[in-house]
Amino acid sequence: MAKTDNKKTIYILDSYGLIFRCYFAFISRPLTNSKGENVSALFGFFRNLHWIFQHYKPDYIFAAMDSKTKTFRHEMYPEYKATRNKTPEDLHAQIPWICEILEALGVPVLQCDGYEADDVIATVAKKCTDQGWECRILSGDKDLMQLVNDTTLILKPESGAQTWKLTDANGVAAEWGVPPAKLLDLLSLYGDTADNVPGVHGVGVKTASKLLTDYGDLDGIYAHLEEIKGALHQKLADGHEDAYFSQKLIRLCNEVPCPQIDTALAGNPLEFNFKAAADKLFAYGAPAVAKSYAELGLGGGSIPLGSAEASSPTPSNGGHPRNAPDNVKETLGVPEALEGQNTIPLSLKQNDTSAYRAITELAELEKYISSFLKSSDKKKLIAYDSETTSLDTFGCSILGFSLCYEAGKAVYIPLQQESEDLFGQDEYITKEQAYQQLARIFTDSSVTIIMHNAKFDLKVLYNTGFEHTFGGCKLYDTMVTAWLLNPGRSGYSLEYLGETVLGLKGIEFNDIVKKGQTFADVPLEQAYQYAAEDADFTYQLGLKLREPFEADKTQTLKKLLMMEMQVLPILTKMELTGIHLDSSALNTYNQELTRQIGLVEQNIYKEVGHEFNIASPKQLQTVLFEERHLKTGKKTKTGYSTDTSVLEELAAFDPVPRMILEYRELAKINSTYVETLPKLTDKEGRIHTDFVQTGTATGRLSCRDPNLQNIPVRTEAGRKIRSAFTAPKGKVLISADYAQIELVVLAHLSADKNMCKSFNEGTDVHKATAALIYNVPQEHVTADMRRTAKTINFGVIYGMSSFRLANDLGISRTQAAQFIDNYFTMYADVDRFIKETVAGAEQTGKVTTIFGRSRPIIGINSRNKVEKAAAERIAVNSPVQGSAADIVKKAMINVTTALEEAKSPARLLLQVHDELIFECPDDKATIEATVALIKDKMEHAVELNVPLRVSIEYGKNWGEFH
Repeated sequence: MAKTDNKKTIYILDSYGLIFRCYFAFISRPLTNSKGENVSALFGFFRNLHWIFQHYKPDYIFAAMDSKTKTFRHEMYPEYKATRNKTPEDLHAQIPWICEILEALGVPVLQCDGYEADDVIATVAKKCTDQGWECRILSGDKDLMQLVNDTTLILKPESGAQTWKLTDANGVAAEWGVPPAKLLDLLSLYGDTADNVPGVHGVGVKTASKLLTDYGDLDGIYAHLEEIKGALHQKLADGHEDAYFSQKLIRLCNEVPCPQIDTALAGNPLEFNFKAAADKLFAYGAPAVAKSYAELGLGGGSIPLGSAEASSPTPSNGGHPRNAPDNVKETLGVPEALEGQNTIPLSLKQNDTSAYRAITELAELEKYISSFLKSSDKKKLIAYDSETTSLDTFGCSILGFSLCYEAGKAVYIPLQQESEDLFGQDEYITKEQAYQQLARIFTDSSVTIIMHNAKFDLKVLYNTGFEHTFGGCKLYDTMVTAWLLNPGRSGYSLEYLGETVLGLKGIEFNDIVKKGQTFADVPLEQAYQYAAEDADFTYQLGLKLREPFEADKTQTLKKLLMMEMQVLPILTKMELTGIHLDSSALNTYNQELTRQIGLVEQNIYKEVGHEFNIASPKQLQTVLFEERHLKTGKKTKTGYSTDTSVLEELAAFDPVPRMILEYRELAKINSTYVETLPKLTDKEGRIHTDFVQTGTATGRLSCRDPNLQNIPVRTEAGRKIRSAFTAPKGKVLISADYAQIELVVLAHLSADKNMCKSFNEGTDVHKATAALIYNVPQEHVTADMRRTAKTINFGVIYGMSSFRLANDLGISRTQAAQFIDNYFTMYADVDRFIKETVAGAEQTGKVTTIFGRSRPIIGINSRNKVEKAAAERIAVNSPVQGSAADIVKKAMINVTTALEEAKSPARLLLQVHDELIFECPDDKATIEATVALIKDKMEHAVELNVPLRVSIEYGKNWGEFH
């Protein structure tokens, strides 16, 4: 990399500045590795450093670090930087990793006890100036700009871009209004709140700049203080001592006694080991950056993150693609490290497929399975994966399946198809023959079958005639396991986990399935390698992801995994069963809704005085803010916002916003449910929703396609939609709903005597709360009082502020604040629990549920007040909501197990947060027995300080309940 000129250019990096910048750049969506460790700072630091290597090709580059001990500034001023928040633990943990990678790369770290990195940088810059060398300081820190001169320039990271901009003396003057030589005095006047440097109170940058322009420097200002009149004179006079003290704190020491600096500067051009850095980066979980460094080591360019070359669109042509939507988000499983870019990272090692093979003869398949069953491995682990004609588990055909019980060795079994053109496969094993052999595995209780997104494969097997889908074997889903270990990821696809956990780059689906084709069109010699690789990756992931569970001496993780694996087949059966829908009832309601929407629409036009497109934000802005002159709120790129929160505020002053809200609600209900649900039924009139086990960080189940958990509960429209979910002829629906489960959990976790007393005595907790905060007997509690108490009870769990409570109840903020104060006075242990939970999260960076489920709390130590407040709300809510979710899961396991043992004909159909919906024969004795069983198992799912209570109803449709 040596340059042709003899003049040295020294690059010196303000390491901590860049580390903090990168960490907080991803604070709302942190980057994590396969172990769940935050790698935001590491990723961003080395991505930026890579840009410097690419664009400047430095021969000399050093990383300046702060002292590990207190500095001379702390001795001068113990309050120096005292106002800064404690460095987040997950940021602090990355610093040794970064230093380790810098060492592997060959970038010297310069650090001196008692001095900050800025002082080290100032010393390097002075030595460069003395030698006539060029110096480039990589930093966005304003303090370092005082060092800029003819030979020393700043390379400053540009906001919102992965680029750095060179700043000279003119650039400093343009930004601060003074040349670099006067910046020290400007900052001495202005101060620095981040470092707790006082400056002169009330003097801003513009005032300080003008003063320095007029009087030269700080001494000149105070020499002419009598010429400065008015309030500014008084501010400067009062701040005289602070100004000069601040100058001492801000002035950089350029004579740091560090022989390491002299040694570094006197050496020959550095030799960088990009491959060693790449290996370290990959090991710590930043594969995309690792690849870039590996390619620098090879002398090649890297594929830009987000480029078309690197992207991999979601295939929609069958084959169970490994980067298909993975039940977390509708994404490709794009890793966090690419932060929103449509890119799949390229790992350092291409997977070896040489030991994969296809099995096309029955005897060979029989031999393979016999070999597995007779193997000496007591764990009996085997991976299974399906290849299909599409991702529709109810309409696809199975093309084949792959198996693997030894890492690196896997087989694919293509199956005969009805079409004679597929694969030229007349000699393949038939589905019936293959399923007979599969049954040997699925019915063996000593076998654990590893799958990735097991619900997909189980539903495919069941719907294509495999009778032993739910046999005696144990199930182990690597997708659910990866989520349990790190619930904060944005994706859990097999492709992503293969790269980030195993370090293996697999075969791209789009490389073998061409546009317009399906997996059925792929020749066997290509198909078997892709399919076998899926099973191999799944097997290896299964082994790798087991490690944290085996290392957990408390068995907490293992118990959670067992619970999730027990819930998995229950959810699969629920999805297969579905729930009956009365489409005719919704079609009738659609006509009613259409009339209502039309009536509201006409009322809006009448009030406004003309027709317009109500769905157009632009036209709505014109109507509300220009024609009706309503007060504007928050602004968007396209004008003033007309979202729900804005319209709710405006509805107090004008009837049109209220009617718009009504119109939107009716239109959404009609399009989302009433018109859509009948189109989703099967030939038996049943809807099959998809329950998402890995969709939340709290452990709560969600559902989609369609989302039945979001149907409005308290509205007439919601009731009518729910009424369309019916029991078929000869059956009834049973609803079992936990009563106020989150408050029960809060009472248990806080051990608050007043709240526990209410639940233990079986009294109405909202009424009891109202009596306490209003200081009246319970018999005098009105409906409005109870409503207020209920709002506060649930609001506490979600961190409701007095501002929000005031808005929700239509009362003053003062009154709302008083209600909250009264609440915490009466429920003092709830207040203590909240404070202790937040404090614990600040120390550990996470919270846990009753069952030990852990959730990282991102931003809990953020310096941004809004981010920290949001993190605190999550910290308090997660143990409560997560524990409730765990209890519901435990109840599902206990109830379904008991129903199976009793050979009951009742079936679990839906889980909607705290409610379970069952289908049962319409027979009095069966109903009574089923209700008693459900109630017993749900109320005894877990032992708490307070009783769990379940409300049970049954009827012909879901709308009859509650």
